[in-house]
Amino acid sequence: MRILRNKRNAWLICLLAVATVLLMSGSTFSLAKKEPVCREISQDKYEIGPLFVDPEKREIHLTGRVMKREGWVQFLFYCHGYRWLEEESAIIVDADLIFLQTAIALLDWKLWHGLWEKKVRDGDIKVKLNWRNGKIILATQLLRDVDGVQFSELIFLGSPYFDEAVLGEAFSGSCSLCPLYALEEKALRKEFVRPSGKSGYFLDEKLMPPNGICVKITFGLGKEN
Repeated sequence: MRILRNKRNAWLICLLAVATVLLMSGSTFSLAKKEPVCREISQDKYEIGPLFVDPEKREIHLTGRVMKREGWVQFLFYCHGYRWLEEESAIIVDADLIFLQTAIALLDWKLWHGLWEKKVRDGDIKVKLNWRNGKIILATQLLRDVDGVQFSELIFLGSPYFDEAVLGEAFSGSCSLCPLYALEEKALRKEFVRPSGKSGYFLDEKLMPPNGICVKITFGLGKEN
């Protein structure tokens, strides 16, 4: 009887130790959150992380690297956040998603709120690319057989349902086995389907920049409503 009690106590001590480690780890990850810092670098011009924001022109300037130039992709651009989308995107932007969200909100809060909640169409937002040969091209020209693609179909802007869990912590480990991961991906893939019934698109390898090249990207938000 005493042996059983000692074993039970040992198990309780082990469980308590594991719980303590998990709680401490959770606290450590929470302390490591990245908070966007908006710095005014000149009159009416700002930096948010690696992004440059020009309120007068209503433009966001950023850079990225081409990782895929042919075949199917879910999105043309990827900002760091929802990691499972990285392999399904053509150009990896040198910025966290939360920085881009902050930049759009700085330029036009109403537009950002509508984009985030999928309540507005965004055909007025133009995306241009420029690389080392000086060539400037609209992002939509890099896609094959696609008409009327919206800005939010070129890059995933986040989700009001999952952002707090995905972007709120700086934990960098794989979460492919987390219960929320499967729910998140399944729910979002339904949102990615366009009115035509298609999801994603194919790249035009004749116009795409070479793999590995760094490109300059400009998001122009158009006229304020």
